[in-house]
Amino acid sequence: MKTKFLTQLITIGFFAFCQSCLKDNNNNNPITPPPSINSENLSKIEDVLNGDDQNLIDLLNIVRGSVGKRGPASKTIWSRKNNFGLGLYISANHVYNINSWNSRNAEFFNLTTENIGIFETSQVSPIDGSLKLGNTLIADFPLIHFTISPSATNTTILPSEDFYLGIIDNQRVVQGVFPQYPNLVNTNIPLEMYDPYNRTKLKQTWNIPNEGKNAMLVGYPQDKTNFPNGAVAIGKILSDQEAEAIIGELQVAGDSEGNIPYNSLVEFFVKAHGLAGMSGGGVFNTDGQILGIMVRASDAQNAPKIIRVVRMTYIKSKLSEFYNSLPPMDKEKLKPYINGEI
Repeated sequence: MKTKFLTQLITIGFFAFCQSCLKDNNNNNPITPPPSINSENLSKIEDVLNGDDQNLIDLLNIVRGSVGKRGPASKTIWSRKNNFGLGLYISANHVYNINSWNSRNAEFFNLTTENIGIFETSQVSPIDGSLKLGNTLIADFPLIHFTISPSATNTTILPSEDFYLGIIDNQRVVQGVFPQYPNLVNTNIPLEMYDPYNRTKLKQTWNIPNEGKNAMLVGYPQDKTNFPNGAVAIGKILSDQEAEAIIGELQVAGDSEGNIPYNSLVEFFVKAHGLAGMSGGGVFNTDGQILGIMVRASDAQNAPKIIRVVRMTYIKSKLSEFYNSLPPMDKEKLKPYINGEI
């Protein structure tokens, strides 16, 4: 996503539910944003948790442990249903920095023998559910990125290419003066994380967006003064027709998002406001199932406030397509990390 909403990582210089707990079926227990949290106004995570809307509090507790930090942006744990119980996460390619990949062609990394893991910039919520991330870092291993167009940059990459998969294991260190690096991915100890309802182990961890319903969006803005422990937005999921119409409104308002056609197979729009750093953050329904990750947003003053979300159905289809294209030996190397979702 572009720097206005979802920022690139910094390497050298600047680049960046319990399935039945809450139901939206037949409008039972819908998530309704209170006055302090609406499409024009993000809310601090702590403000929601200290509020009086129990449905909102419960939903946030179901999902917030799945969203962590990756550099100055975000990532979202999709599942822990693989052979090792590790965290299979999703983030945006522009967060990783697309020029850091070895190739623009789709590739996966054999984590059994390759160690490209990092500690620096990688954090998730403390296991006990505390709000402050503190100075504990957790090992992060890129696993798969899909094909990226030769002309794409961190600011121009389209939603159809702006996501990758990684693995989080249980290696943790306290941040120090000098960079530290994890050992090879540890497959002997399942990831311990704040997931009180085992959202990441449900039979169905993801779902399709239902137009007209509200979704919860969680990420870590770079604005640490106003959002020291992350931000929450509640927004309406727009229909394809509404999204197409808003493209025209964005063009009139002079917002660059109006220059990018809406692709209903790849993305959906949520009527909500985002900030730089929320890229890679998760979008969830009222059951806590992940619907996709945030990648781009409007920012022109008079433009409609929308966030582009890459659909989980699209991410899963690209994963299946990539996996099925591999020779048998490579499938054997990759499958243990994605099992349960493939």
